[in-house]
Amino acid sequence: MKQIFFLLVIALVAAGCDFKHDENLQTTNAILGDRGFEIKYGFKPDRHTGEVLRIRTHLEYVEALLRNRDVSELPLALREKRRMLLDRLHEYYLAGNFPSNYDYPGQRTPCFIDKNERICAVGYLVEKTAGRRVAEQINSKHQYEKIMDMKDPMLDEWIDASGLTKMECAMIQPSYNWEPLPPTNATNNHIDAAYGVSSAVLGGLNLSLNVINSVQLSKNTNNVAVPVFGIIMGSFQVALGAIEWPEEMENSTGGITTNESQKALSMVNIGLGTSTLLLSTWNLIHQSQARPKTRSSSWNLYGFPADRNLGVGFYYAKKF
Repeated sequence: MKQIFFLLVIALVAAGCDFKHDENLQTTNAILGDRGFEIKYGFKPDRHTGEVLRIRTHLEYVEALLRNRDVSELPLALREKRRMLLDRLHEYYLAGNFPSNYDYPGQRTPCFIDKNERICAVGYLVEKTAGRRVAEQINSKHQYEKIMDMKDPMLDEWIDASGLTKMECAMIQPSYNWEPLPPTNATNNHIDAAYGVSSAVLGGLNLSLNVINSVQLSKNTNNVAVPVFGIIMGSFQVALGAIEWPEEMENSTGGITTNESQKALSMVNIGLGTSTLLLSTWNLIHQSQARPKTRSSSWNLYGFPADRNLGVGFYYAKKF
């Protein structure tokens, strides 16, 4: 029984790790990853996170990061240019008109200007200071390249006059959706495969344990293996439901949303796991009370005559 339990735990953990491995590589920025999103919301974005929210949160974070840097060594003209560009960056991400990745399904990648003429954050800064034609020329040669990989004199000249470094421009540059976005009405109504499989396996196992516990209670069966295993598996399902309880988060319109399907499944896991935990505990207590008690030791204190006095004796016996 113990071997089955440990194999089940290992299988569930492995399934979760394999499923999320590809998501760990799909970060919003090549330099900063998803740090801004994690700081603001306390968890990592995934394939179901709204794209506008994801990009906007990253750009909001990098704007604050760059504004707080000490650039006192720069000439006044470059400091003013840098401040103006960060103001432009702020207006850009508030508008939320971001490009999409149409040509590289299955991965997040930068896109300077997409087929619908939507321009990326760095491209927008170039457009507003050097003109759209310069941005389009850069796009014609480096549409899906990362800033640090672009070997372009025109771009390097613009960066030198911007008050920003090339690394800072790379920190700004987002990558875009790595698969087609789900329909709007399904964005917050999904269950990850690993969580669904884990819940199904644990749910079926705990339902079976509840039936066996009930049969043992009705027949006064004396077998502690089932309730002990039930306590373990019930606790495991409660923990799974609690860990996977979805967080509330701000959507692209400023409202609060959550994953209702995952919340419902978490409630089922917590409820079913709790019922198994309580029923197994009751069964274990019932068996311990029904079990005949045998005394393993006994003692007695007695008196006896000794000459003219009364003696006191002590008797103790223990069964081995």
